[in-house]
Amino acid sequence: MKQFEKQKAKSKKQKFSRHYMATIMFSAICFLNLAGCGNLPQGRYGQEAVKIAVLPAYSTAAMSARFLPLLDKLSRETGFDMQYISAENIASFGASIENSQAQLVICDALTFLTLQKTKNAVALAIGRDQSGSAETSGLIITSFPAYAKGINDVSKLKDRAICCASKQSSEGYLSQAKYLFDQGIDPERDLRIVTVGQLDRVLASLDKGDFAAGFVPLSLWNDSLAKYYKVLATGQPVPNWALASLQGGHTEMDDMVKDAILALDPAKSEDQKILSGLGFYRFAETGSVDFRAFSEMADQMKTPY
Repeated sequence: MKQFEKQKAKSKKQKFSRHYMATIMFSAICFLNLAGCGNLPQGRYGQEAVKIAVLPAYSTAAMSARFLPLLDKLSRETGFDMQYISAENIASFGASIENSQAQLVICDALTFLTLQKTKNAVALAIGRDQSGSAETSGLIITSFPAYAKGINDVSKLKDRAICCASKQSSEGYLSQAKYLFDQGIDPERDLRIVTVGQLDRVLASLDKGDFAAGFVPLSLWNDSLAKYYKVLATGQPVPNWALASLQGGHTEMDDMVKDAILALDPAKSEDQKILSGLGFYRFAETGSVDFRAFSEMADQMKTPY
């Protein structure tokens, strides 16, 4: 019996050691990608490396869960080693792109406008819903305790503290800001907007009771959240997240990645799981998307890009 207990303890120690080392290695890889380092000419398995920078709208753990399955699928379909590049937050995303020399970007519409201006970015594909729309919206939500205290309409938000991830977020700020502006509420003048860094922190901030309401994307909303939060309004539609090239959009690699992402089929279980994790029904061509009208919205709301 004592010998069995010794072997059991040794086995547990070995399992812990392997888990501990794997955690250290994963953390190191994440740190290099977040810092934009490791600019290698080849991928991990000898294939050509392709660096895709993904806008860090959520926490690192949440973003990895959403996008790593997509990059793994694209690697298998194209033969490239698709490398995930991110940043600590939305504000540092531009520097991460510069440092990593990313070739492709997956981002929201506001970040795309910035990259279109600074990097000549070209949109290759865009997420769409089951109805075929390539637009999404933001939501203005409040907690049930705040709702019970009278925050039951957007008109009650004047002079109140409102939390959002970043003012540089399409469906996390601009969509809601435009809606409020059209309702006669100037977000900059009539509200106290507080940025909290990432979208999943908005919910945590509301739970603490420090804010009357928060701005979140429609794609974040689900039946579970409906048990704890109340939707006050749906914001102005904005273009969905897009895959964009920083190489002009006409390279062989651009075409291969574009074809692979457009080929994701919601009728296939693996693809459907990837797409639903991203909050899309599938990807589509960007030809019908009016980014110019969106840029005019940003200009009207004095949102820089």
